[in-house]
Amino acid sequence: MKTFLLYLCFFVSFPLISLSQEHDTIISANRQFDFWIGKWDVYTNDELVGKNTIQLLQNGNILQENWISEKENFTGTSYSFYNPKIKQWQQVWIDNSGSNLLLKGNFSNGRMILISDLDSNMGEPESIHRITWSAMPNGDVKQVWESTVDQGKNWNLQFEGIYKKITDE
Repeated sequence: MKTFLLYLCFFVSFPLISLSQEHDTIISANRQFDFWIGKWDVYTNDELVGKNTIQLLQNGNILQENWISEKENFTGTSYSFYNPKIKQWQQVWIDNSGSNLLLKGNFSNGRMILISDLDSNMGEPESIHRITWSAMPNGDVKQVWESTVDQGKNWNLQFEGIYKKITDE
């Protein structure tokens, strides 16, 4: 009898599981980075290092980032969007010194991972950059920025920050 009930539960729930999985793939790809939207205080090792505001523009098709450093006169803006033609996310970052990064990549396992080619003017010549954003269970976002000058054999940490949402009081 237990076996019968187990099979019954499986066959009744299987279509629901399939629908749930199908629903996950139906969610628009341009919504995968929405976990980053908001106003944030950004910390490294419990020290406030900056403020970041991420908002949706152009009918929800672009995420605009506005970064302000707490320590130095450093600001930057990025635009991130899903490009359905190449089925990848793309980001362009430009800061107040004129440096830029052109990144592309995908969302996988709760993380957005974007990587540059050798076409940036950020950091060392011939460097490749990889930035990963991870949604954390408590609503925070972790960002890890790494670079390599040896085609990915060794990665050097450039920045690691925890984004804590600023709540309106």
